[in-house]
Amino acid sequence: MREVVRLGLAVGLVAGVVFGFLRLGDRAPGVLAPGSSAPDFQLPALTGPPVELSALRGHLVLVNFWATWCAPCVAEMPSLDRLHRRLRDEGLVVLAVAVDEDADVLRRWVEARRLTLAILHDPRGRDVAARYGVSGYPVSFLVDRDGRVLENYVGPVEWDDPAAVAHYRGLLAGRGSDSGR
Repeated sequence: MREVVRLGLAVGLVAGVVFGFLRLGDRAPGVLAPGSSAPDFQLPALTGPPVELSALRGHLVLVNFWATWCAPCVAEMPSLDRLHRRLRDEGLVVLAVAVDEDADVLRRWVEARRLTLAILHDPRGRDVAARYGVSGYPVSFLVDRDGRVLENYVGPVEWDDPAAVAHYRGLLAGRGSDSGR
């Protein structure tokens, strides 16, 4: 029985990774669509001062909504952290917005995994996640240098896949739909 459960989880994760890199845009009901203005927010960070999205204008920002109790979120977190480490010096800002209720549990979880990306806290998704139309996790938004949603991703993504890294590098270099503004 355990093998069947493991196989089911593996198939679900692989399917999520395969389809996660697709730009879902308007097909994700309720989720903020590409072209929309990204709602500004200020959230406390687990380490350091609060982070305000509007203060990051001029940067390409990847905002990921997730939770420690969400298996697909947990599965994608290492690759999201690797993407952050790989492209932060090239200008990509990665913000992982956790919707966990308990900040202490969240802090211990993050520390145990030695994550280096910015972890922000939006308890139960009551504030920011709700404004982005997020009702399930993980959901991510790529926000362009002018504060508009460039892409959205519903479901887990293999963030540091070579094609994904090349895509973000192209956007950072001014190639692609961000036009380098």
